[in-house]
Amino acid sequence: MPPSHDSQHPMEELQALDYVRAAAFAVLLVWTLAELVKRRNRHQEAAAAGYGADVVSAQQQGGAASIVAFCNASITLSHIGFSVLGVWKRQAVSPGLVFQSSSWFLATLFLLYHKHEGAAGVVVSSNWPPVLVSWWFFSFLSESLLALLHLLCLFDSATAVVDFASLPFCAVICLVVVAMRLSKANQKELEQPLLLRENVDDSSRDRFSSSGWWSRLTFRWLNPVFEKGHKVRLELEHIPSVPQSEMAEQSYALLQETLHKQKPEPIPLREAIICAVWTPLVTNAVFAG
Repeated sequence: MPPSHDSQHPMEELQALDYVRAAAFAVLLVWTLAELVKRRNRHQEAAAAGYGADVVSAQQQGGAASIVAFCNASITLSHIGFSVLGVWKRQAVSPGLVFQSSSWFLATLFLLYHKHEGAAGVVVSSNWPPVLVSWWFFSFLSESLLALLHLLCLFDSATAVVDFASLPFCAVICLVVVAMRLSKANQKELEQPLLLRENVDDSSRDRFSSSGWWSRLTFRWLNPVFEKGHKVRLELEHIPSVPQSEMAEQSYALLQETLHKQKPEPIPLREAIICAVWTPLVTNAVFAG
């Protein structure tokens, strides 16, 4: 009796899933090899130049990285164990499960290699490798889709157990990676100085103070900035800084001097500030029209 039309759909779906997992393993393998070659060349260039890049951050060497490594290893062991169990009981294993197990095993090896580089003091990026991040999020999305199809009884396969078991670990990995990325962004924002260093050697730093009254009145002192903006995209370092006389320390010293001059008779802080800055404010108003 020929197989029914309904029985052919599960087989086609399983074959499609096997093809997807085989393609994912091929992409992961090629990307990982390319990343290894790229890192090797970067290490050789750094050693030849006598300097290094950022060493892996302490956050990745702490609890967050341990959680990611534990979840990654747990998923790998579950896939390998399920594959061995299938061979032992049914003398057969799904090709898709083999590719999935190989992908997680490769990702775990590369993760351990990345952590070993940081522990050994080798120069590496302070971020997770893009190949690992892409694989983690792809796995989370694919496992979520498969779990949803299993719950809706739209798709059935022998790997349903390992798919459900892997989903929480994938979710934890993605949450930790996102949390580390947000924490790093906040840390970078906190470490950014509020005031510029006064010993920065920049020819355009005091351009306003060195310009004449006509240049200030016609804003000709900004012409170099406009000319540079026509050629390249302006960055923060291209914008002239405030003059030395307007720096925080100079303004504070002027305020203290005004307070000392007015010390014989009490004066409110608001009036002292007005007395200290009224001259530059009037000058700026005149030049600004």
